[in-house]
Amino acid sequence: MTTENRLKTTANMAPGITGSGKQERKTDSTTMGEIVDFFQGSSTAEIEAISVLLVDDQPVFRNVARSVLERDGACEVIGEATDGMHALEMMGKLNPDIVVMDVQMGDMSGVEATRRILSRHPQANVVLTSMGSDSEYPTLAREIGARGFVPKRNLNVSMLRSLVGGGPSGGNDAIAA
Repeated sequence: MTTENRLKTTANMAPGITGSGKQERKTDSTTMGEIVDFFQGSSTAEIEAISVLLVDDQPVFRNVARSVLERDGACEVIGEATDGMHALEMMGKLNPDIVVMDVQMGDMSGVEATRRILSRHPQANVVLTSMGSDSEYPTLAREIGARGFVPKRNLNVSMLRSLVGGGPSGGNDAIAA
């Protein structure tokens, strides 16, 4: 049986729900286009891209993070800052869904920048990140009001989505290394 015939057969036998809640077999002549439209429309609902402000003093990390986060269109990096002061300026202008903040930077640490951002923008979602996996970082993140801590090696779209409330963890817990 060819793929087209399988799809036609499936379309003709697709279960439907009647008003009484009982299942019935569809017997109409559904076109291939309607089947494709149905499955495309019934897949996971369109999820709006998460807007991200990346704050890190390492250009290599910012480039890699941008590439990883924007790969499937689920995130859009709307700004990059090289230090905490620059992040504070950009936060007011851009209003991202989430700020990915390196813990250790030269002029102003990510911890201090996060404190200042949250004092000015209490609704902001800030995630601390670092190459190191200090066991104190998740606790520190929680104490200063950040959404969590994610080691740089674990940074990905589903992790960010879960931290802003669109994923399995509900967006409330700091993530351990």
